[in-house]
Order: sequence, then structure tokens, then C-alpha cells
Amino acid sequence: MRGMYDGTVTIEGRFTGMVNGTAIVPAGADAEIRGMINGTLIAEPGSRVQVTGMVNGTIVNRGGSISGSGMING
Repeated sequence: MRGMYDGTVTIEGRFTGMVNGTAIVPAGADAEIRGMINGTLIAEPGSRVQVTGMVNGTIVNRGGSISGSGMING
């Protein structure tokens, strides 16, 4: 999945691009996010999230695993 998205986006697998809004990684899913999230990143229970880039907003961890490199501003 790649591109620029506004609103709420569900991410599973590889994502390259930008989200202006909310990015959700569903329960049990793996996600590799490369790019920028302006808003909220939500990791549901059992999800595994790797972020390379920038999160400008809030990270909500509901029981997932989040790792990353880059910048977290929020």
C-alpha cells in the first residue's frame, strides 16, 4: 500500500507514504510503515508495528508491539 491518505486508514503489511488522520494496525497484524503519520497511530492487541519515518501526533498502544526509528513528535 502506498500513497497519501486523509482520514482513517487500516494498515496491514508494508505501507509507504503519508497519512493525515488515524492509522490503525489491526489485532494480530504485522505492519511496516515508512513515511509520515500526521495524527494518531493505533496498535491493536497482538499487532507488530515497525515505523521508519515520523509520527507527528499520538501513538496509542492497545497491546501491540511498536518499534521504530525516526521522529516522534507529540
